[in-house]
Amino acid sequence: MTQAAYDTATIPRTGRSALVPVDVDAAVDGPRMLMAIHERVERQFAAYEDAEGSHARQHHALRAIGAVLASHVVLEDELLYPALRAQTGRYDAEIAQQLQQDHLLDMILVELRGMIPSDPGYDAKVRVLMQVFRQHARDAEGLLVPELRRRLDPAEREVLGRRLLERVATLEGRARSGW
Repeated sequence: MTQAAYDTATIPRTGRSALVPVDVDAAVDGPRMLMAIHERVERQFAAYEDAEGSHARQHHALRAIGAVLASHVVLEDELLYPALRAQTGRYDAEIAQQLQQDHLLDMILVELRGMIPSDPGYDAKVRVLMQVFRQHARDAEGLLVPELRRRLDPAEREVLGRRLLERVATLEGRARSGW
C-alpha cells in the first residue's frame, strides 16, 4: 500500500489526527504542562505499540506521534527555553543538546514520512524515535522543571502554563501539512 493510500484509509475525514488532549489541570503551571506534553507523546507511542500487526493502525499512530511531537518542539523552542533564558541568561551546552535532540526527532520523522509500515527498517526507526524522545524528555524535565520552579513564582508559572495551552490550541487548530 502506498503512502497516499495509508493517508486516505486511516485519517478521519475531519483532516485532524486523533490526539489525546493535554490534561487541563496540568496547564495551570508551566513545568507541569511540560510533563503533560511529554506524557501525551508517550500515550501516542503506546497507541503505536498497541497497533502491532496492523500496518494501517501503525501508520495512523505514527501520524498522531508526528503531530504531537511537532507541537512539543514548537512549545519548547518558542516558550519554554526562552522562559528559561529570560530568567537565567542561560544558553549553555545542555540547552544546545536539547535543541539538537529536537532536530534529531524532526529528522527521524522526515525519514518516516517517506516510508510505510511494511518497509524494512520502519519499526526499528520508530523505536529509535521513541528512544531519542524518551532521553530528550528525561533531559528536558531534569533541566527545565527545577529551573522554572526555582526561578518563576507561582503566578509566572501559571502564566507560562496558560501560554503553553493557548499555543497548543493554535497549533492544533490549524490544518497540518505533512502529518
